[in-house]
Amino acid sequence: MQPTELFALGLGLTPPWKIVDIEFIDGEVHIKVDFERGARFGGLEVHDTSERKWRHLNFFKYPCFIHARVPRVIGKDGKVATVQVPWAHAGSGFTMDFEAHAIELVSQMPVAPAARLLRLSDTRLWRLIHQYVKRTRDALGIGQPTRIGVDETAARRGHDYITVFVDLDARRVLYACQGRSGSALFEFKAFLKAKGADPAKVQAFTCDMGPAFLGGIAQAFPQASVTLDRYHLVALLTRAVDETRKAETKKATKFKRTRWLWLKNPTNLSEKEKLSLQELLEENAFPLTGKAYGLRLAFQELFKVPRCQAQTAFYEWIGMALASDIHAVVEVAVTFFNAADKILRWFETRISNGFLEGLHSVLQAAKNKARGYSNPQNLIAMSYLLHGKLRPATHTKQRGAKTLLSARPL
Repeated sequence: MQPTELFALGLGLTPPWKIVDIEFIDGEVHIKVDFERGARFGGLEVHDTSERKWRHLNFFKYPCFIHARVPRVIGKDGKVATVQVPWAHAGSGFTMDFEAHAIELVSQMPVAPAARLLRLSDTRLWRLIHQYVKRTRDALGIGQPTRIGVDETAARRGHDYITVFVDLDARRVLYACQGRSGSALFEFKAFLKAKGADPAKVQAFTCDMGPAFLGGIAQAFPQASVTLDRYHLVALLTRAVDETRKAETKKATKFKRTRWLWLKNPTNLSEKEKLSLQELLEENAFPLTGKAYGLRLAFQELFKVPRCQAQTAFYEWIGMALASDIHAVVEVAVTFFNAADKILRWFETRISNGFLEGLHSVLQAAKNKARGYSNPQNLIAMSYLLHGKLRPATHTKQRGAKTLLSARPL
């Protein structure tokens, strides 16, 4: 088998495409592809050609590039159309194989090290990611979502928020946009319509207690019920525990550096941490913090009781929290009392943003390790990439494609 035949087999080339030359220049492999003389595309003769170049998968350790004359044809309507080559998407500077490999890398590691492995700049790799995400999302159907989780995350601490919408049944990111105002709900509603889904068939949302989301849901999706996300509810109580701890620590400085003992769930504590916490509780070193901590754990246990006992257990907890006389805990208890219907609805819907919390953890880990995530649009793209259930179109799936694109009048 000749080298040109071997490379043609690897690229999946079929007539009229063929490899006419392979060169090794300055540590790079350059493959020249051409079409057979007299070839017709879509039954049309070639009008003219333009020289193009694509980055391909490395040949061993050497960067590899494909060069080709891309034909254009004139349709019966007099419009010029560029023939889509079978190894790359229209307008892309990368082959489908290279793109699929790049997307696999950035799905497993931060963009910066992936760019170094691919010998690309961060900027160019981000551009590839955005193009891939847009193309695959444009072609992706969403069905008819009925239960939606909505939450926010920040590209930078306290700045540049994005709002993320998740299909809780399909467990995938449906839509994300910049900002965290009620208008995000109307953007999401428009997105559903554009995708052929009926916003009126969305039955339920889960979100935090922010007035922006609650108000936006009421206006854009008046038929949908709201279940307050239990992870956010526990987070409010955790903050109350921390505020209580801070106040007590000022009076007992020797007990500083105990913060995470109180804020972690018991199951997440190491054996050493469990012993330290047990000692603090037995010494009653932080009486108010210990009481607040116990109330937080009791609230978490509420979600394990049978539905028929939920309302009674909830109001019993409210009573204990109010009777604790701990300012931060009392404030949270009053807030929960005023939102009782949306909290207790969990026992009917059983929906929460646990999936979204997992997404936030992945994004946060990536933000801590790499540059680029401070750009909200990059963060949105990674949300889709990591949890949008997108699928890369590889070269083999597109073999033999002859689609005519970029039509314009002659």
